[in-house]
Amino acid sequence: MSAALSPAVMEVLEGIEIPEGQVNVPEETILANIASAIRRGLPQVWQQRPNPSVVCLVGGGPSLIATEHELRDLSFDPNVEVVTVNGAYRWCIDRNIRPSAQVVVDARASNARFLDPYVPECRYYLASQAHPDAFDRVMDRRWVGLFHAVGGSDEDDTAAKRLLHDYYLGRWQGVAGGSTVTTRAIGLLRMMGYLRFHLFGVDSCWMDGLHHAYAQPENEHDRRYRVSMSPSGHEDRAREFFCAPWHVKQFQDLLRFIRLSGDSFLLNVHGTGLLAHALTDAAEVARIEEL
Repeated sequence: MSAALSPAVMEVLEGIEIPEGQVNVPEETILANIASAIRRGLPQVWQQRPNPSVVCLVGGGPSLIATEHELRDLSFDPNVEVVTVNGAYRWCIDRNIRPSAQVVVDARASNARFLDPYVPECRYYLASQAHPDAFDRVMDRRWVGLFHAVGGSDEDDTAAKRLLHDYYLGRWQGVAGGSTVTTRAIGLLRMMGYLRFHLFGVDSCWMDGLHHAYAQPENEHDRRYRVSMSPSGHEDRAREFFCAPWHVKQFQDLLRFIRLSGDSFLLNVHGTGLLAHALTDAAEVARIEEL
């Protein structure tokens, strides 16, 4: 499906308030991670010219189980690059789907596991806020790029921006994006010139009782919300989804990204999750309640 988006989706969704999530590590930890990363001498990722390759961006959502054959078929195309995030990297490797690149953003030490095993010729893109353990895993690998998950306007003054500005003497670029690794990866890839995307495992919801296509203990105790969506004026076609707060925030971030930049890239969402449903049926959020 294309990135066409009904304005009603954004209007309705932006009127919904759920309790704000919290950053999973303290700010001082993020700043310490950035200070460590920028001193490792890794090359920064910069804005690049348009790239003709197609990207299969693979998240960890449960729809991966049903769409594996679609991903595999696309991966055989020499013009397609498979870019994974977090645990989707190992999921693809275990199924002989070779990642072209892996993206890690999270600042927790546990995320270093998402960089094993090493795949020759795979490119590893780590946010400067990633834990030092993650950087230790990749320092002897051939292709490693450093980017900065710092968004906002140029006028925003944050401790992270001041740290980067002072170290690089102003020669750095922030990667815009949302609150999850998937939404930030889209911002990173757009900055690198990619224009055509297939999203796999980007559901923004539980499916069949699963929050990921593989075990991820960090999410076992997430709060759950019931989200009801239906096309405008067709409540009889309502469909219910179950979402964690980060699912809803990811959904909001993706819709906002499409609304602001959707005319500059092509996006195809695979699966039948919340995001795919909203884009194909021009569905609106009719109700959201915590379980």
